[in-house]
Amino acid sequence: MPKILKAAVIAGLVLGTALLALGVLARWYPALDIINNGLPVLAVGGIALLALAFAVRTRTLITATAAFIAVSFALLLSGLSGAAPQAPDGAARFLRVATFNLWGRNDHHLNQVAAFLAETKADAVVLEEVRGHHKDFLESLAGQYPYRVGDNGLAILSKHPIVADGLVDRGGQPFWMSRIVRWVRLDVDGTQVELAGVHLARPFYPDLQEADIVALATFVQERSGPLIVAGDFNMAPWTVKLKTFTKATGLGRFNTFYPTWPMRWKSVPPSAAGADRQCLHHETFRQDRRPRRPEARFGSPACDRGHRPDRIGSAERSQM
Repeated sequence: MPKILKAAVIAGLVLGTALLALGVLARWYPALDIINNGLPVLAVGGIALLALAFAVRTRTLITATAAFIAVSFALLLSGLSGAAPQAPDGAARFLRVATFNLWGRNDHHLNQVAAFLAETKADAVVLEEVRGHHKDFLESLAGQYPYRVGDNGLAILSKHPIVADGLVDRGGQPFWMSRIVRWVRLDVDGTQVELAGVHLARPFYPDLQEADIVALATFVQERSGPLIVAGDFNMAPWTVKLKTFTKATGLGRFNTFYPTWPMRWKSVPPSAAGADRQCLHHETFRQDRRPRRPEARFGSPACDRGHRPDRIGSAERSQM
């Protein structure tokens, strides 16, 4: 039995180390970034291997497994950089943004989405994967959100007046899969704030996802006023693409580390944030920044700005 356990630990270490190495190479080979989405799984697996290493009482394996865990958590914690500070206690709320992806079985939870929005009193809502059959749902929210743009792909609903709006699309794609960004400019009690809803390509299409993140970074860096970016990035905060995007744009994340994929289960209530459904913002903005090539499934109130800023951030991403 000890020999079998020892072999299992060695095999696990070899596989895990290989996956970590491939994830690091994602900086040069974007297709490998899909591995980084699974970093939490590798970290938990390393803990299990460490328990087995102690069981077989082999110092070399214990040391090697501990090193593997340290590297895994270091890569995970690197995703913490760029998190935005919370508003001071007692500060008056300025703007609360919620985001939901309405794809697939989430259609069965629309009544819960409406109840969630009412309970959290979101001021604006970003919806991804909106389709024609969601028309009645959107109209049912008109009393709560009298201002709306979009009825296919990306839609934004707001309690505050929308004074301008626009789109960023993928070239050469049909209309139903071309939308990357839909943005609006809101008049929030006299302060104009831009809100951008995003829906990037899935990690199974790495080249398209990388092109999307570059297009989004370009959009962010072209803005000159306060901006919030919220939506479905289809990437975890510890991926190379999202970390690079955060660094290049200076956006600050909110509610980054709460998984929302389990929200596809009927018994699980809506979560307060999302791992790939994110919102970002920054307090200052530099016009000279340029994008660099390189961030459940039910819903989340992604951003809650508790004070009236002079600049919320010229651009934000999905994890504010």
